[in-house]
Amino acid sequence: AMLIGHFPDGGFETHVPYKPAVAGDLCDNITISDNEVCDATNEDWGCVGIGAGYVSNINISNNEVHHVNYSGICVGWGWTPRESGMCNNRIIANYVHDFGRQLYDVGGIYTLSYQPNSEIRYNRIEDLCEAPYATNERAFYIYFDEATDGYTVTDNWCPKELFGYNQPGPKMVIKGNGPKVDRRIKEKAGLKKQENKK
Repeated sequence: AMLIGHFPDGGFETHVPYKPAVAGDLCDNITISDNEVCDATNEDWGCVGIGAGYVSNINISNNEVHHVNYSGICVGWGWTPRESGMCNNRIIANYVHDFGRQLYDVGGIYTLSYQPNSEIRYNRIEDLCEAPYATNERAFYIYFDEATDGYTVTDNWCPKELFGYNQPGPKMVIKGNGPKVDRRIKEKAGLKKQENKK
């Protein structure tokens, strides 16, 4: 539904840092806020609701992403613990639900590679579906895929702390997530305009 940032073409070795020929080619300082992404990814089940590749200073906040066939919100690309220009990315107060409807290896929120000074906070993630075409059991509310590092992950509501870890780095801070998160955080996640309807 939404795709931001660079995803190198075939032949690029994703285990090494991405260094664009022109520094400005790294998408920077973009806000994605107050959108509803629903019933997307039907032509290509491997697509995601909101996807950001090589990016920095991205703010993904107060969106509702639901009824998608794979992951909800994905930030980062590559499979490397080394610096790739990605940093200061924020995934804040989104509501992700009814995801993983066809495929697994998913997260309601999914990250890759080293992204220093980044945050995942105040999100609500629930209703992970039972995928009929899953080829593995990797299905999580938050999935820190290969070499994810540099994130502070706090106060995210989900029915249980079902998180995936694939070689995370040493600079991760993960605390205070799961069903005990204050219900007010849970209720405020998602579209801002819905708050005015209550």
